[in-house]
Amino acid sequence: MSHIGEDGQRKLSESHAMIVGVGALGCVSADLLVRAGVGIVTIVDRDLVEISNLHRQGLYSEADAIEKKPKAVAARDRLRAANSGVEVRTHIADFTSENALSLIEGGGVPDVLIDGTDNFETRFLINDCSVKLGVPYVYGGAISTQGSAAVFVPGSGPCLRCVQPNPPKPGTQATCESAGVVGAVSSIIGSYQAAEAMKVLMGQMDRVMGSMLSFDLWEGQRTRVELGDAKDPECPCCGKGAFEFLEARGAPPQALCGQHAVQVSGGSSMIDLRRLGAGLEGFEVKDYMIRGMVEHGGERFELTCFADGRAIINGTDDVGLARVIYSRYIGI
Repeated sequence: MSHIGEDGQRKLSESHAMIVGVGALGCVSADLLVRAGVGIVTIVDRDLVEISNLHRQGLYSEADAIEKKPKAVAARDRLRAANSGVEVRTHIADFTSENALSLIEGGGVPDVLIDGTDNFETRFLINDCSVKLGVPYVYGGAISTQGSAAVFVPGSGPCLRCVQPNPPKPGTQATCESAGVVGAVSSIIGSYQAAEAMKVLMGQMDRVMGSMLSFDLWEGQRTRVELGDAKDPECPCCGKGAFEFLEARGAPPQALCGQHAVQVSGGSSMIDLRRLGAGLEGFEVKDYMIRGMVEHGGERFELTCFADGRAIINGTDDVGLARVIYSRYIGI
């Protein structure tokens, strides 16, 4: 293909892309970039595969959902099977202010950061990392029948906070739980992200999309807002160098979208999973997690804990209850 050619393919094979979140968007972009021959693809994801994911997250199967396999592990296995010549690196982790830079820099700073997340707080954190490290950020979002995408290149244009200074207030935006996502929307946005990332990786910066693309697939509407004049010299991030989201500390427990589950962070504490699992009767113990049923207040809940101290409590949306269960069984 003339747009890529031998030189472009060589550059792809020598490049490194990081995808934060392998849900609906990340599955598409990861699959396309691995099949395109990008040399290293690093994926970061905190979640487990759920049956409700399968209509829009094409890297996973019913077997993955039944096993409740971590998405990072299931994605890695499918991606390696698709192209064994690509090095697929995985982090079963929540991408937070406490670990973001270590995750990005630990394996060598990638050439592009790709947004596969479903919340604005993490997007603003990725934006902080992008500006601080000078790494292009490929933004994407999909909800209901609507999608959006853009590329933010530090030093040559606006950052996300120039366009949207602050995250929307809680409750003012639809979520995947309240509105769902049409699989075709995430497929389109994930494909846009992969294509833009390939342009960045091949050094074809003059071809990179210089606008914010938005569309409603059901209504047949599509708009582009040019970003050329959007750079704000008063932007707290790229204008004044304040990395508020990167410098924030202490992630509170949070209900996971559409899963009837709560995630509780373990901070920076690492856990000996085998030792912990040995003290919890009936728990499944693996190298990357332990899982089992626990009782509290006459009810049963599924508890999954990872090596970084993070846990997911299935069977409740009550963050206070989840914190109590975490403290009782994990104890850190």
